[in-house]
Amino acid sequence: MLETMNIGRPSLSCRRRRRECGFTIWEMMVVIFIIGLVIAIGYPTMRRSLVRARLLSQADILKRAVAVARANALKSGQGVTVRFLDSNAVQEGGVVVAWVDENGNGGLDAPSDKVIGRWPMREKTLLKPDPANILFKLEGGARGVMFLGNGTVMANNSGRVGVGQGAIIVSDHYQNDIRLLILAGTGTVIQEMWDDKAGGWSKELRHWKF
Repeated sequence: MLETMNIGRPSLSCRRRRRECGFTIWEMMVVIFIIGLVIAIGYPTMRRSLVRARLLSQADILKRAVAVARANALKSGQGVTVRFLDSNAVQEGGVVVAWVDENGNGGLDAPSDKVIGRWPMREKTLLKPDPANILFKLEGGARGVMFLGNGTVMANNSGRVGVGQGAIIVSDHYQNDIRLLILAGTGTVIQEMWDDKAGGWSKELRHWKF
């Protein structure tokens, strides 16, 4: 009678062996579905965070270059030049360079001029001139700023010490634009972001495109 009742039912040892073999195909499918759902929900947020972090980090590099240049000019009492752009045009990536400009010609003359910093920019990061605030013209048509030994700076195309302002725009392939406005008086850097809706620059860094 007991033998008849057990017909078609797996024994305890059989069920134990199945548990030891791992997950069934249905259990695996459920796990994969849950993982996919978590990724689908979390990926857009993660991507937006990465876009913001990458562009802001590039802007921070340029601000750091300005700060290092001014500090070295004040410390040494000599002129210090920072080159942002190879010309007054858009460029991708590149290297921002700062050096002690002994003869004040806006050129990096080796070996007399001492390089105090090199800051590589990421590929796919665009550095752009601001037509309304063109940077100071350096040797060879490059663009940047030149600090004097007292910490004042020539920042715009007029070439006048402590007057006006120059700017450089950092952009990515999503067309997010961050402008760094460099004030000629003290080399203070004002960070702004382009707001498409308002059609102008905003100090609030929240106008992102993804």
